Amino acid sequence: MMTMIFRPPLSISSVQRLYNKPISPLTHIASSTFRATFTTSQTVKDQTHWRKKINLNTNYSNMAAPGHRTRRGSSTERTYGLGKNNSLSLDAHYIDRPDVKASYIDTHCHLFTTLQMMQKKLSDSTIPKNRVDLLVKKLFPPNVKAVVDIHCDLPMDDYHKLMQLSTEWPEDFAYYFAAGAHPHTAPLYSDQIHQKFIEIMSDPRCVAWGECGLDYFKNPPGTFPTQREVFTRQILAAVSLNKPVVIHTREADDDTKEILDKYMPRDHTFHVHCFTSSTEFGKWVLATFANSYIGITGVISYNLPHVAEFIRSGGLPLERMLMETDSPFMIPKNIYPWMKTRSSNDRRKRFEISHSGMIPFTAELVAGMINEGREAAGDDRRTNVEEVLDITRKNAEKVYQISTI
Repeated sequence: MMTMIFRPPLSISSVQRLYNKPISPLTHIASSTFRATFTTSQTVKDQTHWRKKINLNTNYSNMAAPGHRTRRGSSTERTYGLGKNNSLSLDAHYIDRPDVKASYIDTHCHLFTTLQMMQKKLSDSTIPKNRVDLLVKKLFPPNVKAVVDIHCDLPMDDYHKLMQLSTEWPEDFAYYFAAGAHPHTAPLYSDQIHQKFIEIMSDPRCVAWGECGLDYFKNPPGTFPTQREVFTRQILAAVSLNKPVVIHTREADDDTKEILDKYMPRDHTFHVHCFTSSTEFGKWVLATFANSYIGITGVISYNLPHVAEFIRSGGLPLERMLMETDSPFMIPKNIYPWMKTRSSNDRRKRFEISHSGMIPFTAELVAGMINEGREAAGDDRRTNVEEVLDITRKNAEKVYQISTI
């Protein structure tokens, strides 16, 4: 059982001793106004492990988005990293699905990272740096009515200010964003960064705080206490500002549950993004928090039978679901059979980035899972991609208080 203790912040010298490396005031993780330490039987052991394992030379910039990628060297990563000689061109990344009529919203993407990855992997500089409006214009079909772009890297990039350079959005398209600190970046969190996020929340295009949360999959155990502190601090700030929270949780169900149970008001709105957690955790979230929603990405096309069953069984109803890409990651695997309908020159090539135009492929999988569950239960009702997209768009409008019609 974890308890929360409020205590004076560590001095910079104390943090230096912990890291065994000089730390500047900017990267001092302690707060002069808030310090939360979760104490468990593992804490001392974790901190000892951290001293041995953490790499302070890690560049935390652009670490946020890959939070749900597969382990390095896994079959999935090898499959989708085939190199530019087998890559589709930028033009071929456009998704043309005239059979899909419904409009939709991508509730979680990383547009700047998507543009950067496209430029790197395709060696394509036709779209100028940071001009994500031109990327959207190039790749998104007209069905994509809005996105929530996630700004969660540290050190911070003023992407929300760079948006002033973006003036060529498609017609009837709306750009929104969320800002927060990804758990990968928790060791870099500071008072200055916290205050900066508070200031950003006043931007009318900023619709949420996040993504923030816990990631025990990619980070050494010694970072876990700091992750919990930073996550809790961000929840408290978001609640005080009445901002929805975008939550990242991976292999941290128990601690995420405890923090939500203690610090998230039962009626506050939040979005558990790119759901890969246990069915038990998902059911608890939906039952405990009336305004909680769960995001589904192309990751459901991978080997995640428990998530498929969560949808198939009706445990995750459409009315509590959001569609997202987590672009440039999570390319839905079922896009490749569809590729057979395209030019023969493209059929054996691979996408290097995902983007919002791929959401219908995820929606098709969701519709299929729901129909399988209904058939097994003797329910004659059937859904389809149009209904999935329509309902989840309305959910997104409700969660983020946006309008696309």
